[in-house]
Amino acid sequence: MQAERHRSVFEHWTHDASLIRADWLPWWSNRFKASRARYLDDSWMRKRLGRNWSKRVKETMDLLRKSGPMSIRDVHDRMTSRRESRGGWWEWTPHKAALEYLWRTGEVAVHSRRGFEKVYDVSGRIYGRVPGPRDAELHVEWACSEALKRLGAGTPRELAGYLNAVSPTDARAWCERMASAGEIEKVLLERMGRPPRPGFARKDWRAAARKVRPDSTPRLLAPFDPLIRDRARALELFGFSYRFEAFVPSRQRKHGYYTMPVLVGDRLIGRLDLCSKRAARRLVVARAWLEPGNTIRWGSAAMREAANRLALQLKLETEWRAQVVQST
Repeated sequence: MQAERHRSVFEHWTHDASLIRADWLPWWSNRFKASRARYLDDSWMRKRLGRNWSKRVKETMDLLRKSGPMSIRDVHDRMTSRRESRGGWWEWTPHKAALEYLWRTGEVAVHSRRGFEKVYDVSGRIYGRVPGPRDAELHVEWACSEALKRLGAGTPRELAGYLNAVSPTDARAWCERMASAGEIEKVLLERMGRPPRPGFARKDWRAAARKVRPDSTPRLLAPFDPLIRDRARALELFGFSYRFEAFVPSRQRKHGYYTMPVLVGDRLIGRLDLCSKRAARRLVVARAWLEPGNTIRWGSAAMREAANRLALQLKLETEWRAQVVQST
């Protein structure tokens, strides 16, 4: 894995668990500082850390310093008596909470993974010296400019939410200041089913738009892809209502446990409910829905191509069990 071999990326949290560019680590120091203050005042985390939480956090840190890379399972084996439960996959034991606190606050980092299991080590042994937090105004400048560079145009709320690093209030103040200085442009955003509303765009948005080359290759998007992670924005841009239903009780799911939207050009044409059967080397497509306005014949071919592309990346064979139906 690139994060383990070259350390050109590191694993941490934006709005979701993510792999992040290593040169962004100095800006993450601001997130570490904010997390430290938030978690110490968070009753949910304090409850899981237990009554002697500061002692448990120190013991966990000391163990990592002495013993090197360890998973939650390793920490339990060293620090938990046989009479105590390790807890299940989703259970937050005090030791798991301590590691999570140390990770979120930057004291430890993800060293590697054993399957889905994170292995932690002291951050200094992975990153080197972790820099202190940057000036607050510079941090807002970085977060908003990086978001606008990728979104092209958006509202202050959308810019703030892209990296989940600053508040919408700070983003709005930055947008107004940069627009007044002529560094970005005030624009009207046209969105589906809504009258145009004020927003902000990169100064070079016209030239950037002319460079876009149409690409009609069908592609499957992961549920947390930046294009659709902001569900409200995806609905306004594409008329596509999407919900990730893995954490929804099975009886309440509309489309399935792990559905992936299908992108063709600048349209989201449908979604597939699929899963990988690694032992059988199959990518199984159980159900398929086509968005209104798309023909079944054309849409089915595009969705099959998207599934085949993903199967090829995973070195699996596509097993299509679905009958394509129109979404309502």
